[in-house]
Amino acid sequence: MNLSSTIRRSPTAGFTLVEVLAVLAILGLLMSLGVYAAGRHRMQARVAETRAIMAELETLITGFEVKHGDFPPDRLAALSIKKDNDWNEAIEACVAALHGKAHPTGSFLSDGALSNTDQDETSTPFHRAGSPFLLESADSWGQPFAYFHHRSYGESTVVRFSASDPLGDRFVDARTSEVTGIHANPDTYQLISAGPDEEFGTDDDICNF
Repeated sequence: MNLSSTIRRSPTAGFTLVEVLAVLAILGLLMSLGVYAAGRHRMQARVAETRAIMAELETLITGFEVKHGDFPPDRLAALSIKKDNDWNEAIEACVAALHGKAHPTGSFLSDGALSNTDQDETSTPFHRAGSPFLLESADSWGQPFAYFHHRSYGESTVVRFSASDPLGDRFVDARTSEVTGIHANPDTYQLISAGPDEEFGTDDDICNF
């Protein structure tokens, strides 16, 4: 009789070390895939939310242009509003114009589309509801949009994500086509979110063009 054929593994025998390691490796792989899928889902949800915020802002900008024959300015001086710095000035000027006394029939942006990341305000009365704060419109990560009126294409705008932003001032330029060299939306305006990587000028930027 062949001795090896008579040896049977006991039903109560434990797993070998190799089997345990294989199971742990499989569990680790499944957990990694789950974490990756969940992270990707969250990112896609935030991108969709940012596009919704951008669409809300575009609707108000369109209404402003219909009423006034021009798009909101990207300089506070055009609204006779003073501030102490140029952080987020372009998007602040856009929001101030939409909320200003000169545009009384327009709607306010929803709270979810607004922020005050650099915590600034003005002593110049401009807001038709009396608020002194120079608010920005921000994406779903809380990062202010870069805004450009077409007349300012070629000029950088300064964006800060917070008053204590460790990266300091971000100098952002309006986007141009790599093929033609012409600015996107040449006769209107540009809105740009830095996207998930918090950096302007990269592939994950979210734009209105």
